[in-house]
Amino acid sequence: MNIKSIQPFRLLVVILLLLGIFFRFASLGERPYWHDEAHTLLRSSGYTLTEITTQIFNTQILDRDQVLKFQQLSSEKTEFDVVRSLATEEPHRAPLFYTLLHYWMRWFGNDLTSLRILPSLLSLLVFPAIYWLCLELFGLPSTGWIAIALVSVSPFQVYYAQEVREYSLWAATTLFTSAAYLHAMRSPKKLAWSLYSVSIILSLYTSLLSLLIWVGHCIHAIASQKVKLTKPMSAFLKASFLGFLGYLPWLFFVAVNLSQVERSNAWMFQPTPLHTLLESWVTNYQFIFLKRSLAGSWSFLFTTAIGLLTFLSARSLILRTRKATWVLIALLVLPLLITFVVPDLIWGGLRSTNGRYFVPCYLGIQLAVAHLFATQLKNGSNLLQKAFWRFALVSILTAGVLSCTVQMFQNRLSEDLAIASMINQAENAIVVSAEESYQGGGTIGDILTLSHLVQPSTKFQLAIQHQVPSLPNQPNLYLYKPLTYLKQNLQQTYTLQPIYKDKLFQLLPK
Repeated sequence: MNIKSIQPFRLLVVILLLLGIFFRFASLGERPYWHDEAHTLLRSSGYTLTEITTQIFNTQILDRDQVLKFQQLSSEKTEFDVVRSLATEEPHRAPLFYTLLHYWMRWFGNDLTSLRILPSLLSLLVFPAIYWLCLELFGLPSTGWIAIALVSVSPFQVYYAQEVREYSLWAATTLFTSAAYLHAMRSPKKLAWSLYSVSIILSLYTSLLSLLIWVGHCIHAIASQKVKLTKPMSAFLKASFLGFLGYLPWLFFVAVNLSQVERSNAWMFQPTPLHTLLESWVTNYQFIFLKRSLAGSWSFLFTTAIGLLTFLSARSLILRTRKATWVLIALLVLPLLITFVVPDLIWGGLRSTNGRYFVPCYLGIQLAVAHLFATQLKNGSNLLQKAFWRFALVSILTAGVLSCTVQMFQNRLSEDLAIASMINQAENAIVVSAEESYQGGGTIGDILTLSHLVQPSTKFQLAIQHQVPSLPNQPNLYLYKPLTYLKQNLQQTYTLQPIYKDKLFQLLPK
């Protein structure tokens, strides 16, 4: 990339960066809460599943505010309750983001827009982190600029930047930890290794899956030092020990409550046809650069093009960079793929269908693609070749901008919003539903989500598996996402009139 092209190129990146920031903060309040975000608020408010099931899934008629209570801060709950809630019931969810959100709610309230500002702000840390990592990996500022452009308008990155979950923070800590690792391996200074230790702790307390990133660093350190106890290797072991020592308290909770981890993740083991897995993988993979709905009937062509781009990027990495460089990127990608994809193929399940678990993988792919473009634009053998790669880069970035624009408006569409609007048409509606057990299931998050959307006059009557609530003799009774047992019992007394698919029925006396 010659001097004359540097300034326009940087201007383009700055424009894309500003667009990316805009997309991350645009329409934060338009998309309603969904199931997982409701669980985040439950944990960040300091409540447990046992508390909510015993207090509101008791067949009594409750006001909406009695349900919303579990989405709001209370003087009874502190940050220690946040940690206790996670440690006892969901220790696989590291507490850093939930604790940050607890303080955020305390300072700025818990309306939808203000809550989503936190992950959006945290997502901005990705930009300096990926630039630093590119400098450590490749030593080329141009690669860092292209990487910033790619993540700025990546529909995947923008989507999770707007979700009240830990994934935007995980992306930032993953990049920062890897950059700190490379910097420390080249630097004998204690400060560099101290920074790495702190980054390891932050990353592990953001996501349990960061253990795989740390394992990748261990493999990389052993390979790069040729299995010798060199000074860098010795310093790495000390820093890792301190970082891991800081994480031991939470790892203890994971070990003690392992059965709870298995129970909470039982949904992952549902048998899933291979074609469903493949379709999900393609959709998630495509989402790094392009929203599938935008591709339309051209989806296969776009997926093939992105696959070819990834292949060329991997090939360029292996051929044009030092082994230590491409191995580190491979170690961002492969451990998570092996952990989730291989078990699904061998034993069945749908672990690998959730794109949010592959945040480091997608970042690794974006790093490889950034390197490919930077290399081709700098070292292209002729003007025609450089023109082709400029066109390819502009096409990828344009697809990202269009995807984020479409996503910004599609965020306003929601199945939960459609269901709530139907319930809101009735006066003094009562929503009837049930949960599988006192340890929770799928209904709690759905009920909490719905409670944000219905009118204040709406009431709830909720039960636990096998309990059949005694319903009042009044109109406007709605059965919401019923368990089979409840549906069968109520059919003896009521006619179930479908209102929305198989998820909302109006109960009409026979």
